[in-house]
Amino acid sequence: MNAPGIHRWRALETGARRYLLHLAILTLSLSVVVLYYNLAVVALGYSRGFLGILQTVTQGVAALLSLPLWLSVQRLGLRRALAASVVLYAVGLLLFAALPQAASLIVSAAFMGMAAVLAQVTAAPLMMRLSNDATRDYLFSASAAIAIGLNGIGNLGAGFLADAVAYLLNVPPDSGVTYRAVFAIAGIGALASLPPLLLLREPEHPLASPSSESVAAPTETDAHSSSAPPWLARARPWFRRLPTPLQALMRKPALVVKLLLPPFLISWGAALLIPYLNLYFREQFGLDNRALGALFAGFDVATGLAALTGPALAARLGKIHTVVVTRAVGIPLLLLLGAASDLWLAIIAALARVVAFNMAAPLYDAYAMEQTEERARPFMIGLLGAAYSAGFLIAPLISTFVQERYGFRPLFVATAALYALSVLVTWRFFDHRVS
Repeated sequence: MNAPGIHRWRALETGARRYLLHLAILTLSLSVVVLYYNLAVVALGYSRGFLGILQTVTQGVAALLSLPLWLSVQRLGLRRALAASVVLYAVGLLLFAALPQAASLIVSAAFMGMAAVLAQVTAAPLMMRLSNDATRDYLFSASAAIAIGLNGIGNLGAGFLADAVAYLLNVPPDSGVTYRAVFAIAGIGALASLPPLLLLREPEHPLASPSSESVAAPTETDAHSSSAPPWLARARPWFRRLPTPLQALMRKPALVVKLLLPPFLISWGAALLIPYLNLYFREQFGLDNRALGALFAGFDVATGLAALTGPALAARLGKIHTVVVTRAVGIPLLLLLGAASDLWLAIIAALARVVAFNMAAPLYDAYAMEQTEERARPFMIGLLGAAYSAGFLIAPLISTFVQERYGFRPLFVATAALYALSVLVTWRFFDHRVS
């Protein structure tokens, strides 16, 4: 029963394996940022209001520069654009470490916002080119497993790294000096992810499938790529001036909106709560750096391993039905986490929630790519990234305001409601298409 799946894992091309190696090194380096960013800003003496401003700057710059950065991908190519994102990440981290003044932290946040956009718009289209119909779900799931699982391992190592740095510098483990040194190490580590990426040969087109049976049927977008809705026909002179990938997307605006609405709703729910779960566990249960690192490492490793089961579930249930079922299961677990007064109950609820809600995320991205013409995929994944980030423009400011006055409980309720709405629209728009 498992032989075909094992064969497809082994069938990943050399380019795909090099991409995964690059992703592994980069993920380990950036994991300390995910764990310590909020704590570092607070340790440097800034308020939670300023922390919300930094989150907003990161997402705001990403939103404002999304279109120019998407267009730059067309000129640079996917591999070079992804390398540029690595350099931007490294510059942002090293700037944070070297100059902890408010203005420098804002510039650092802007660099990391630009890096995130470039990574978002290039990774999925590059994986489409490095895979075929038989291996695509496996490559996307392996990428998610590495990004999430190794982030967890990095979180675990980050706790020990912070302690070691504090010991060498003779400063407290939760001091601003410790976090700055850790961020400097992370910036150097990000640059170490470049060699596998630079050795990767970027195919001009997606790889051919191994047999005719695995060739996907034409998508809704492909089947009508030569047609345009009436409103678009009337605007044809203006329409022809747009970049070709945008033209391809605008021929099917309803499909694009449907694909973007679920991640848009998720972004608002996530931005209210998820970036601050480390603060929640510290304030609610008094966990120190090492305990936080171990806890979030466990969450991420479990989620990464669960992501590897996504293709098997999708083979039985279909991509979208798998997304709907797993995300629906995660919502009551989120509410249980917010209501828990016992540490172990909170840990179990948080672990089960993060696994259930995120394990099928790469399948949704793969589904969206399959519904999009090849030339328009960088724009489509960019729009998906923008949708996943939209809530972070304003929600962090709302979240920090609520935290200071009312605590975390209202945020758990609001996030659960938005997640439930995203599951509902995903089911309504797409699940009926999947047998």
